[in-house]
Amino acid sequence: MQHTSLKTKSVLVVDDSTFIRNLVISALKTINITHIKEAADGRQAYAALQNKRFDLIICDWHMPELNGIDLLKKIRSDERLKKIPFIMLTSDVTTENVKEAITAGVDEYLTKPFRTDPLIEKVLRLLDAT
Repeated sequence: MQHTSLKTKSVLVVDDSTFIRNLVISALKTINITHIKEAADGRQAYAALQNKRFDLIICDWHMPELNGIDLLKKIRSDERLKKIPFIMLTSDVTTENVKEAITAGVDEYLTKPFRTDPLIEKVLRLLDAT
């Protein structure tokens, strides 16, 4: 399925696993998203956000330097960035973590290992809303 309206959208993919980043990027390309920036941790991601506008962030929770939940909190407290939709990827689905992410302002939550269909559904829903 081609989504020509997504060609102009820009997505930041943040994960310390190159394998996971490549899976996410591959899924994004199937729906015609080609403006993709990668970051291996939250610190790199936050630096990238200072230089470019993104329409969506897809981020792992557990990473070195700055983890996903702390990155989310930083983004939500930053006036310029706080409205960017944020999908959290994690293998850790404890009730406490889900609540913490919701409280911090996450838009969507996806558990690892993930299938690409639910990821694509969430991406389409969030980018349609922007």
